[in-house]
Amino acid sequence: MVYRHIPPVTIAILDTGVAPVQDLTAPHNRIVAAVDFVNRRSSPYDDNAHGTHVSAVAAGNGFASGGRYAGANPNAAIASVKVLDAEGRGNSGDALAGIQWIIDNARQYNIRVANLSIGTVDVGSSDPLVKAVEAAWDAGIVMVVAAGNNGPKQSSITSPGTSRKVITVGAFDDEDCEDASGKPMRHFSGRGPTSECIVKPDVLAAGCNVVSALSNSPELSAERLRGLRRVGEHYVKMSGTSMASPAVAGAISLLLEKQPRLTPNEVKLLIKQTAKNLRLPPNRQGWGVLDLMRWGL
Repeated sequence: MVYRHIPPVTIAILDTGVAPVQDLTAPHNRIVAAVDFVNRRSSPYDDNAHGTHVSAVAAGNGFASGGRYAGANPNAAIASVKVLDAEGRGNSGDALAGIQWIIDNARQYNIRVANLSIGTVDVGSSDPLVKAVEAAWDAGIVMVVAAGNNGPKQSSITSPGTSRKVITVGAFDDEDCEDASGKPMRHFSGRGPTSECIVKPDVLAAGCNVVSALSNSPELSAERLRGLRRVGEHYVKMSGTSMASPAVAGAISLLLEKQPRLTPNEVKLLIKQTAKNLRLPPNRQGWGVLDLMRWGL
């Protein structure tokens, strides 16, 4: 499905889909495109709730909460690329097709940033997913990828976050959290180095007990809904690097609104130069915590 209103920067979300929640559609609809590689449907929906949560972390305006639960860039548009099913599972073929769709449609929808809160086992640079995200990067799209939740063991970054090109995001606040169903999550943020000795993650952001929009799709099962940590009627609380990554993606979209000529490499260099150093090992923190205050926006 395609929509007419296209704000300055669009963030592509490769995930379980995006539901047309108020925080993304009011006062005007900012879901500018929706493509479904799982069920081949033409309208935006989210039968898991993960993708909608991620999207609103990046671009929600907090409409249903009076602005309280706004995301990083309330003005950005969203292109929903559904590559994961109702269980949050997917296959590499759909993910590869989704990344190619982003490359092919970047100019039409002004897709400058893509968020992938997905990951699989690190098999090095020969992984087709790594090659795909690097192709998108070379095409001018800033690829932001979650570090994965397999920490704290060494070399637990998931692919394609292992790519030396993309911006891989971990969570700085992963000491005492709970997942979407309330189970404890501690020290989960993926650590480097990768299997090819690349220092990862690149940067950190908040990923613990993050409140963001809850999918309103009728396809979301009652059983799944009962298992979620609801915050009122319109929101849900989740934890993971899946939440940290879109916070960075949304911030980058803000930057590109102000400085649209920046290349992915220049964006990454700016993040490196301005991140707040936590004095942790490089394979725990990368350059440190994302610090927008130093961007001068």
